[in-house]
Order: sequence, then structure tokens, then C-alpha cells
Amino acid sequence: MKRYILVVGLYLFIAVLMAETGLFDLSYGQDLAEAHAALLAKGFEETGSDDFMIIYINDQIPELIDLEVWDSFDEDTVSSWIVRYNVQDNAGLVQKLLSDLKAIHKKDPIKNDSNFDEWFWDLGDTYEMGMYLSEDKSTLTIEYIDIDEPFYW
Repeated sequence: MKRYILVVGLYLFIAVLMAETGLFDLSYGQDLAEAHAALLAKGFEETGSDDFMIIYINDQIPELIDLEVWDSFDEDTVSSWIVRYNVQDNAGLVQKLLSDLKAIHKKDPIKNDSNFDEWFWDLGDTYEMGMYLSEDKSTLTIEYIDIDEPFYW
């Protein structure tokens, strides 16, 4: 019985970790130095930073504007990340990213009924992810956030 409980607990722990991993294989609570090294290995380049975030670009992803990785709790861990894409000349990219995010999180988003250009995923605990198309439909923003973080907007 103890072994069964241990195995079930292990599977639940793995499932929780998988639910917290998102775009560019970043995860909530991931060591910031580890995330930085992994992003650099994927072709990202650091372009700026402050006390709570690092900004990256990646020329290998032409539509990517930037990626912000936040350490809002100042614990040297990833607390949130924001990705921006230029979709002005690539309307199919929105649908591709929507499909990719459904596959990554293994669930359909919750559609905002009042704004058809917003999608949300509840990732459990205090984690959520939103995908927003700008008013002029030129920029797509994907935000992975911890609603408990001090800078939650």
C-alpha cells in the first residue's frame, strides 16, 4: 500500500511539474541561472535586464519580438515570463501558437467572451497563462504569470 501511495504521489508530482512548464521550456520556480543557460543554448541573446527581469531576443525566430523572464520574488527563480510576437504579416502564426499551447498544456484555453482576441489557461495553484492580440492585431503577447507575484498587473 505504501508503495502504491508513493508511486501515485510521484505521478502527481510529475504531472504538476509538466503543467508548470511552458513556452521555451521555462518553468515556474526554475533556477534563473539554469533558465538563462538553457535559453542561450537555444540561440537567445540577452539584450537588457534590471533587478527583476532579463530581456532576450532570438534571431532564429523571425517573428519573435522579445522574451522577458521575471524573478519578481527576488529568489533567483523564474516567477513569470512574457513573450511577444510580431503577427502583423503572419496571421497564421496566431493559430499555430494557439495550437502549440493547447498541445503543451494539454487543455483548451478559456475564451474571453467579451474580447475574441484573448485566451486564458488555468495552470493550477496560482499560475495562469494568457494570450492576447493587440488592438491593431500586430502584436501577440503570451504571459505566464503567478498571480501571487508582487508585480502582478
